[in-house]
Amino acid sequence: MLRSIPKKYLAVPLDVSAEYIRVLNEDRPASLPVSGSGPLRIAWIIPGTGRAIGGLTNIFRMIQHLESWGHECRVYSMGSLPGTPEETRALVSRTYFPVKAEFRNLADGVEDSDVLVASSWLTAYEARRVGNTGRKFYMVQDLEHMFYAPGGLSEMARQTYSMGFYGIAAGGWIADVLRREYGMSCTTFGFCYDREIYSTAGARLLPPGKKRVLFYARPETERRGFELGVLALLLVSRRMPQVEFVLMGFEPHSVKLPFPAVMPGVLSTSELSSLYRSCDVALVLSHTNISLLPLEVMACGCAVVSNTGPNVEWLLGPENTVLAAPDPESLATAMIELLIDE
Repeated sequence: MLRSIPKKYLAVPLDVSAEYIRVLNEDRPASLPVSGSGPLRIAWIIPGTGRAIGGLTNIFRMIQHLESWGHECRVYSMGSLPGTPEETRALVSRTYFPVKAEFRNLADGVEDSDVLVASSWLTAYEARRVGNTGRKFYMVQDLEHMFYAPGGLSEMARQTYSMGFYGIAAGGWIADVLRREYGMSCTTFGFCYDREIYSTAGARLLPPGKKRVLFYARPETERRGFELGVLALLLVSRRMPQVEFVLMGFEPHSVKLPFPAVMPGVLSTSELSSLYRSCDVALVLSHTNISLLPLEVMACGCAVVSNTGPNVEWLLGPENTVLAAPDPESLATAMIELLIDE
């Protein structure tokens, strides 16, 4: 089936060496002493700056905190910077958080540092070749080998957990897997949301009595359960035809739905907060690590339905979420029960 082939390979010839040559990088152990006093020099390797996504949100939030404590950060991008280093910093400060970090292209080399942080499986291979640092860390925000069907890419991603980096894991589920299955030493950080953006402050946009269901829909990201979610919403629409559905998080031109829905596309944070406040229930599915979105939605006064599983339940539980088995009937029943229970 063509659907199983990444879109980029349908339009251009597959060039394995251009995509993955960094997997062959030699392992150079950290060789510099860590500064015993004063601020640390911290180097970050990221895939690129890109549009606003949760993984980069966590990275730049962490950089902002480190800088507030006096540490110096440099950010090395595997992808080309969207402008000059100064323009890139301004873009990141507008999109994520104000930072002082210096931005550079990774291809230009990595300066001496006390700490080097990889942030994805491909950046881990880049971090492996850097020796002029004091200690190497790996910020693991999801188990990326699960993003692929069993095969070469999955194995290459899996091998990065055994490179000897110290892990910074996004939540307890990832940390448990890394320790138990790969013997990786790691610590965890929890999830949070920006209270200045996501809150119940602001008017509800729907008229009284109108019900609205939000679905975090990402058809190009299999771990977000798009097909499962659409089938669950179809059942809701059949039983409660008066409910309005909103699917956000993707460009709507490529999807045909079996029920009427509003599809606003990819929104800014201010637009998202207004949208969340207008909804009664949000369906947020995840088959790997949970995203930041459930907390942001809850903060705006919208109830969340999600799927069961240890990858979700380290953060979400009966005290804050309605969890249901990952099948259309169970998810639909959970949403309907919330919609009829004021």
